[in-house]
Amino acid sequence: MHKMNPEELAKLSQQLEGSLHTDDLTRTIYATDASVYRKIPLAVAYPKNALDIQKIIRFASKYHVPIIPRTAGTSLAGQVVGEGIIVDVSKHLNRIIEIDAVNKTVVVEPGVVRDELNYHLKEFGLFFAPNTSTTNRCMVGGMVGNNSSGTTSIRYGVTRDKILELDCLLADGSEVSFKNLNPIEFQQKTKLKTLEGKLYQSIFNELSSDAVQNQIKTYFPKPEIHRRNTGYAVDALLENAVFGDSEKPFNFSKLMAGSEGTLAFTTKIKLQLDDLPPANNIMVVSHFDSIEKSMNAVLVAMKHRLYSCEMLDKVILDCTKNNPVQLKNRFFISGDPKAIMMFEVASHTPEDAEIQAENLLSVLKQSGFSYADVTLKGNEINQAIELRKAGLGLLGNMIGDRKAVACIEDTAVSLKDLPSYIKEFSELMDRFGQEAVYYAHAGAGELHLRPILDLKKSGDVRLFREITQAVADLVQKYKGSMSGEHGDGIVRSEFIPQMVGKAN
Repeated sequence: MHKMNPEELAKLSQQLEGSLHTDDLTRTIYATDASVYRKIPLAVAYPKNALDIQKIIRFASKYHVPIIPRTAGTSLAGQVVGEGIIVDVSKHLNRIIEIDAVNKTVVVEPGVVRDELNYHLKEFGLFFAPNTSTTNRCMVGGMVGNNSSGTTSIRYGVTRDKILELDCLLADGSEVSFKNLNPIEFQQKTKLKTLEGKLYQSIFNELSSDAVQNQIKTYFPKPEIHRRNTGYAVDALLENAVFGDSEKPFNFSKLMAGSEGTLAFTTKIKLQLDDLPPANNIMVVSHFDSIEKSMNAVLVAMKHRLYSCEMLDKVILDCTKNNPVQLKNRFFISGDPKAIMMFEVASHTPEDAEIQAENLLSVLKQSGFSYADVTLKGNEINQAIELRKAGLGLLGNMIGDRKAVACIEDTAVSLKDLPSYIKEFSELMDRFGQEAVYYAHAGAGELHLRPILDLKKSGDVRLFREITQAVADLVQKYKGSMSGEHGDGIVRSEFIPQMVGKAN
């Protein structure tokens, strides 16, 4: 990185309608996200508009300075920390621009908070479905950058599935709009004498090759794993009329989702919305005396029309015992389970919801995997969901220096591979002499697996790296994704060549 003269930054600051900060306090605040990493940035910018971002990009290009787009900073893999200029759009670029209730779409700026967006959409009977545990503070721009999914993905899909259009700024500061293109429109783009044209030319030259397509299909995660965030999603660019047999249009937004702000700077987002979920829902909470039994129960339950399928293990449940707020939400816990699974059904009529729940309970009892099955309704479900959402945060409050650390926390495999994968993972942890935390979107085959380590000790720091490599090997064996949701960031980026093939 270019050694920056303070006067050069001062000149940039004077050009912005927003603000640029180089003081130690601001830079220290932005040195961290929700990961284990800490990097002091060169400066922090609060752009007022897209023109400000354009100026920052051109400045960064001139002086060879990295820029790091940032919204809420809830990323768990170090995506929004860096030594360049942090560009925080949450302060000013946070408008809901347009709601189209007829076509069920919304246009927003990247700094709109997910839950606030859904608050405004509720009167139209619509919502933006991806539902992470941080929905009360995470922002749509970050959800696009991370291809966020959450508890609802088994029914509604992930953020990539919801993006219709993205207005972006490229590395030279030029403005582009990524949206659906038919083959003729795509070819017209390749003829542009601009950086945008070069992008379309380049991707056409690469993906038109049968050898390249076969390489991607061979090494990328199994296509049935819908939560896969390892590397750039070039496999998603094959599913259209330009490069495949599908009649679907080509859209560069598919690649932008999950790119963690490294390809372009997003300034405006158009999303496809869904009707609000059915109002009548019932949750069956099954209790297990082993992790393995809970995973096998997932295969049984997922044959039903579930709206969510979530898992918490004993470590997280024990954390809630010491939290006054969450203690009251434990009312449904029976005994001292090694794991619980939350299976949710829903319908537009109470009668049908009851029938679905009864059928689910029947097959769960027949399977013999659980030792208790508790049915929740109404506000009881909200309490259970609150307990689950609080789980990840409560892990950070574990007493002592040993903490559940985010290094392998986000692996995803095909649902049918889940029981055998988790069995091998448990055996791997035993070989390392470690216990792990299991926190899962189990219905999607995604597990937040965290070893409990003391990173103040050099031995555990070494284990941090060794365990990550061992799990990468295991995930590769099952042709899974090293990241199902939380992204590569700093922690997993070195494993991208291994997971998707060096040639890709």
